[in-house]
Amino acid sequence: MGATAKPAPELLMDTEAFAERTGMLSDWQEILPLGLEPDSVAGTFDRCRVQLLLSFVSANPAYHIITFVGPDGYVNKFVPGPKTLYLIADGDSDPDLVCNPFLAPDWQLVLEKAIGKSLAMLKDIKNRRQTKG
Repeated sequence: MGATAKPAPELLMDTEAFAERTGMLSDWQEILPLGLEPDSVAGTFDRCRVQLLLSFVSANPAYHIITFVGPDGYVNKFVPGPKTLYLIADGDSDPDLVCNPFLAPDWQLVLEKAIGKSLAMLKDIKNRRQTKG
């Protein structure tokens, strides 16, 4: 028996490229029609909802789980942990694909763009409430 090499993770530093490749659903409005209700407007699910997500991807093989592991970024598979958040995706499910935007030379711009996107989502929610009555 010979040793087998484990494939090295493919590291991306561009969150948008990672999201596009994996089909990451990061907008709560995209997730609601699937019968799931995320815990944030960014489409994340808390670790207490892991069983729901595992059941969903088991019943819907076109989807898989992405784990947000905090400052280390995203892992394109389910990784249990006490300080993790989860997302669902419908694209490339390669478990060796990871994303750490904070390794990019312009990580401050990446963070600023993410904050801007979040604020735009919150403004959209606020404006919808005001127009409905």
